Amino acid sequence: MSSTPDTDARRPGRPAQFDRDQALSDLCLLLWNKGYDAATQEEMLAATGLSSSSLYRTFGTKADILEAALVRYLAWVDVMFTPLEHGDRGVADLQAFLDHLRAQLDSPLRTAGCLVWNTMQNPVNGHARIKALTEQHMDRLRRGLTTALQRAVDAGELPPSAPTYLADAVRAGVLGVQARGRAGDTADAIRMLDGLRTLLTLNDH
Repeated sequence: MSSTPDTDARRPGRPAQFDRDQALSDLCLLLWNKGYDAATQEEMLAATGLSSSSLYRTFGTKADILEAALVRYLAWVDVMFTPLEHGDRGVADLQAFLDHLRAQLDSPLRTAGCLVWNTMQNPVNGHARIKALTEQHMDRLRRGLTTALQRAVDAGELPPSAPTYLADAVRAGVLGVQARGRAGDTADAIRMLDGLRTLLTLNDH
């Protein structure tokens, strides 16, 4: 993650070497790990090194902070969607996508789940701009899975009907994996992930 120190005119309560890009990344990680409601103002201040007035002057309201964090999160998960949208290996591209989920379950973010899915369970998702971002992510997930499944069909790896019935099944499974990880049951999340891999293998002829 690259960042460019913000050396513009300072205001009281803002560190002299304040790095807005890094601060936004830290806020994104905080909201991703703790959840929108659970993340406190004190934690946001500690994450950014800002005073209360400077935090909201820099990033806006808490809902504004979540919106900016979602934009940052969607940029981070680009790498996760790459094998679905731009791969050329059929079923192997879908397996590569699942590898990203497994990598998260093996990382300190194992209980973070998905920031988008977490947000969708919260009333804050009723904010128009926030909902537009969460819907954008969900639509991209479905399109990406469908695109990769169609490549697998074209390669003769899956039956012609696969994109119709497997895209939503895998999408539901992905959300389930992330929900179980969020709940702290990593072992069950891994079992569900292995089930998705098997589902793709069983349909591979």
